[in-house]
Amino acid sequence: MKKRNIRILFFCTIMGIYLCSCGKNTEDVKGEVKEDSVEISTETEDAEVEIIPEGEKSTDYIDDVVTADLNPNDYTHIVSMANDITGEYTLVSYVVDLDNDGTDEAFVLEVYWNETNNSPLTEDSTFEATRLWFVDEKGDVTNLTDFAKDGTVSVHETLQLVTIGDNSYLFLSGTGQMAAYDQAIIYTVKNNAIHNASDLPCYGSKIFVDGEVIWYHEMYGMQIDREDDLPLIESSLTTGHCYIPYRLYLDDSDKTFKLYGAKEISLEEAEELTDLDFSDILSEATEYEFILRDNNQLDVNIATACEPSFNDDGESYDFICYSYFLQNNGIWESDDYIDGYFLIDPINYTNVWEFMN
Repeated sequence: MKKRNIRILFFCTIMGIYLCSCGKNTEDVKGEVKEDSVEISTETEDAEVEIIPEGEKSTDYIDDVVTADLNPNDYTHIVSMANDITGEYTLVSYVVDLDNDGTDEAFVLEVYWNETNNSPLTEDSTFEATRLWFVDEKGDVTNLTDFAKDGTVSVHETLQLVTIGDNSYLFLSGTGQMAAYDQAIIYTVKNNAIHNASDLPCYGSKIFVDGEVIWYHEMYGMQIDREDDLPLIESSLTTGHCYIPYRLYLDDSDKTFKLYGAKEISLEEAEELTDLDFSDILSEATEYEFILRDNNQLDVNIATACEPSFNDDGESYDFICYSYFLQNNGIWESDDYIDGYFLIDPINYTNVWEFMN
């Protein structure tokens, strides 16, 4: 490898950004090529949801970034020898050490060559990527088919790389051009194999912040019109692009980021738990729902009857939601509302708000 750029982010009293470069060569070997769609863990926690300390956040971590190497290196050579890379494409790589054993691996992207810029980079410093491979430290190649299965993905030149314990986690993020949705897959190694380190689908951005991952679940849910006799949750008459944040903790035994457990509670239970008066935010609500998550987070969904967007004489609702968090001083606090609504289970859509069923 000719060049490797890593920018390290330090957050102290003042946040600074530092750049460092290092060079390292790997053995020029041609390894076995495997094709694999990395299995997404769907294991969930069955423990009863209750107020617990925020100890499930990762407290000992390094939040870094890794920048793509645009030059040919041993990893791109291995991939090019095993795959047909035509003239309109080139290969770029992100060189990492996911198991922190001192020997590098790499993610290799097949990207369009931008003739206008005479570079694989576009004007906004992204790559138009079509295929992705992982080259392990032995030189074996895995085709990660879950990455661009819906078409070309605009991938950022610089990606988040987080180290927790013995493993590092690469946040391979970008935007799907066909669906126009953000997408991200978190990769690490587990049992000496590449591992999709979240129990989530690839769509929606995923960012590591303050010891946990935030997944922004994208949907159209600011307003929903009733469609025939279908439940609201099944209606296609929806408007308003929403970004609903869900938090995940790292299950270190499984090397997987997982959603916190959650359950619906009543207004009375929410008031007793938080010692808050919700009458102000519920004053115009047609329906509401309280969801308690076991990271000391209380989500409040509010639906308000409104004029329909599709059926002039139909039934329609606007949706907003709040999140309250238990602070170290024992007080529950919330930021301003966001448009849309939370789900207890945003993956399997189980235990859906009765009002929407």
